[in-house]
This record gives sequence, structure tokens and C-alpha cells, in this order.
Amino acid sequence: MPVFNVQKGYEKRSELKLTDGEMIIGRDSTCGLSIDSGDVSRKHSRVTMKDGHAFIEDLNSSNGTFVNSAPIQGKVELKHMDIVQIGGTVFTFSSDDIASEDDQTISIPRGDLKKTTQYYTFEFMTVIIKKIEENVKKVFKGRPEIVRDIILCLISDGHLLIEDLPGLGKSILAQALAKSIQGTYKRIQFTPDMLPSDITGVNMYNEKKSDFMFMPGPVFGNIILADEINRTTPRTQASLLECMSESIITIDGIPHVLPKPFFVVATQNPSDFHGTYPLPEPQLDRFLMKISIGYPERHFEKEILDTQVQKHPLNDISYVVKATEILQCSSLVRKILVSDPIKEYILNIAGATRKHPALASGASPRASLALMRASQSLAAYYSRHYVIPRDVRELAESVLSHRISLKMRSQGQWRTTSDVIKDIIKNIPIPEEEKKL
Repeated sequence: MPVFNVQKGYEKRSELKLTDGEMIIGRDSTCGLSIDSGDVSRKHSRVTMKDGHAFIEDLNSSNGTFVNSAPIQGKVELKHMDIVQIGGTVFTFSSDDIASEDDQTISIPRGDLKKTTQYYTFEFMTVIIKKIEENVKKVFKGRPEIVRDIILCLISDGHLLIEDLPGLGKSILAQALAKSIQGTYKRIQFTPDMLPSDITGVNMYNEKKSDFMFMPGPVFGNIILADEINRTTPRTQASLLECMSESIITIDGIPHVLPKPFFVVATQNPSDFHGTYPLPEPQLDRFLMKISIGYPERHFEKEILDTQVQKHPLNDISYVVKATEILQCSSLVRKILVSDPIKEYILNIAGATRKHPALASGASPRASLALMRASQSLAAYYSRHYVIPRDVRELAESVLSHRISLKMRSQGQWRTTSDVIKDIIKNIPIPEEEKKL
């Protein structure tokens, strides 16, 4: 059932279930939802549920009704994760069962519900990937390979690290992905004074029950945006280690399981920026990929300006798939065929990083596994049931470059570890099976 998560001031939260029919929101005691506040009109807004759709309209109120920070005129349809503001009260719309006209969820007929194993096929996974990609591209302009990579990380059950300058769309990319999936989205803004408990949660004493009660932190969600993760201390960064590797948080010796899917998109500023703390190697190794966005081309930047003259395109998109369907895709990805020659090719690349004279440390077995899993996802992206060497080469740089480090004396010859990976790929023979394709 769709609900409004209502927040009235600090720590005053409640949940309001929406049923078919009309509900008036206002200061008057006869309203379906009465808000006793001077900044709310007697009859402020009307919420309507009809034929599986939710609408809101302003009733000529004095202060107006805002959806996603924009004042509304006339009747507006609400989408999953839309934020409604009436005076000082904030509503977050959560839709579990309904879909808007733009929400073209999977078009493959389900048929007999008992035959779920036949429904979740490779064709189903291809449709899922394309739906998410098309939806995210409505918001994130240019660099289609960036959109592809974030989807690959999602269906690989991995995590993504984005390093680049401020203002290039790192956070918008994560928010667009979160709005494309009917799941819980949480954003954590990392600061130098943040503590691990600010992320994971804490046990607090409940005087009424004379017992401790666990208060979950913002990490309890499906899509987690860890914004500027390298602006906080290594101690706080390490609070994500157990979460990212095992999807579990242990507080005072008691494990708490995180919801699935659990996907962390972390952004970080370049290491030479003021007030940054480099991520430790064990933390970096938990990220499936590390990518950079870069400046958009001129015509794409013009398109960004054109689409944001009146409002942000992020406000116009809604979910196109459900979180449970992402779990099915992650399961299907593991069924993509990886032949022995491909496994040998991956091992040859990983082994070359361990012997390269310019590298202080090579790729770990976890890195080899990550490269194989990402290659399986790329094969699924291209609608293939098997991995080819080109998949491995295409992703080797983004999967391996952040897991290895240059020797001090080699930094004059090699600019980055990505250059070393490119050199290794160039000098390793291609398996025979691709030559036959």
C-alpha cells in the first residue's frame, strides 16, 4: 500500500497509509490530515488516489504546495520517492504497489505465477538493464559508458567508487539510479567530525522498556550514496568495511542484517584537494569498480542547461524496476558462462600485476573474482550468455587500477596505475576463442 512518511519537525515522524478516494490536508480539524501550524492554510492541499495512481493539488493555499522543491499548479501525479512540502511539514511518498504512466515496468508477461523460474530468464535480465539505462539517461547526459558501469556494479552485487572534481554529476548519477529502482535510498554526507555510529547506528536506552533499543543508521537502505567519503577520517571510513563485504553490521556484538539489494555508490574528491583522507587499501578493495566522469562535451553540457531551465529532470523520473528484480538479475549474472580459457586470461592479467616491476602490490584473488563477475555482467549487458576476452579487457582498468599501487621510483615513468593495466593488457596474448569469433 502506498504511504506518506510524514516528518513534523525534528524526530517527529509518522506513517500515513493512502487508500482510494480523497484526503484534504490542512489546519482545519475536519481535514483528513490536520496540521496545527500557522504556515498551513485551513484547507491546503488535496491528495487523491484513483485507479492505482496518486495525485496532489494545491487548494489556493497562501504558502503553496511544493513537490521536489518546486511549487505545483493544478493536479500533479506523485512518483516514488517524491518529496512533498506543506509549510514546515515534509512528506516522502513511498509507492509499493502502484505505478505511474511513465513507470513501464517489465513488459515480459509473467504467465503462471507458479512458474517463477521460467519468468526470470536472461531475456528478463536484458529488459531490466535497458529499462534502468534509459531512465538514468534522462537525467545523466553524456558518457553512456558511465551509466553502463554503474548498472554493471549493481547487478554484480558490488559497489562503485567515483573519483572526480565537484559538480560533474557524481551525486546526480547515484540519485537517478536510486529513483529508477523501487527501493530505499539513503545519502550520507561525510565530514571530518563524523563518527562510525553516525553511519551504522547505535544502541540507545529505552526508559519505558528498561532495555536498550537499536537505532539503525542511514546505511540501512538499498542504494547508499556515500558522498565525499574521503573527507572523513579512516576510522569512520572503516565502518563501511563489514557492510560492503558481508552486508551485515555488528553493534555491541549483535549482528544486524542489511536489506538486499545493498549497493554503495561512494564519491570522493581528488587526493590533492584540501581536507581529504586517502582511503586505505582494504577499503578500496571492497569497491568492484572505480571510475571518473570527466567534463562533458560541449553539446552535452548545452543539453544539461536546456533540460534544467525550469526544473531538474530528476523530478520527472520514477522507478522502472523493483528491488526484488535486481536480486534476480544478480542471480542470473552468475549463470553467465565463463570458459576455462577466459579464466586463464583473467589469471594471466592478475599474475602480471604481481610481477610488474613498476608495482608495489599486485591484484588479489578478490580482484580476479571481481574482474570475472564484472565481465559476466558486461556479457549480460550485451545480451550474451557467455564471456569473451573483450569483456575482460574492457573492464580490467576500472576493476583493477584502484587495487594496485605504484612504486615510488616508478611514478616518473608511469603516470597512473591505469597506464600500467593498459600496458599489461597489451602484452598478454588473447585467448584463441576470440580469434575464432
